[in-house]
Amino acid sequence: MRNMGVFLDELHFPAGFNANDSFSSEETLTLESYGLTMRQLQEGNLLPLTAAEYYFLAELDGEIPITSHFSRCWRKYNSKITRFDDNSTKRATSKRAATVRDDSDLTVNTEEDNDDDDEYGNLEFDL
Repeated sequence: MRNMGVFLDELHFPAGFNANDSFSSEETLTLESYGLTMRQLQEGNLLPLTAAEYYFLAELDGEIPITSHFSRCWRKYNSKITRFDDNSTKRATSKRAATVRDDSDLTVNTEEDNDDDDEYGNLEFDL
């Protein structure tokens, strides 16, 4: 697996991957070293070059059972951020006020020019 730089998820883990004991030290090292590559592979922005990357994608797609450390670690990471995102979405939707805008009295008037040019007609909105 290629190392494309340090992977940090400051949105879901602002204090780091091992700050709240969510990941072991080995998993933290794997995420920080190979997380950018794993994310790009999963999103389809990067093509697999090595056997480890091909197996990683095959394991994520369910073609073969998950046996590699990369796939287990990435699945664990995804399950944690999905849980975080689900909780924040539920809180955001419960606090959001329902606003409905009434546009029934909105009228649109168009005046078309009969010139032989490519201009659009003038639009006037009466609010």
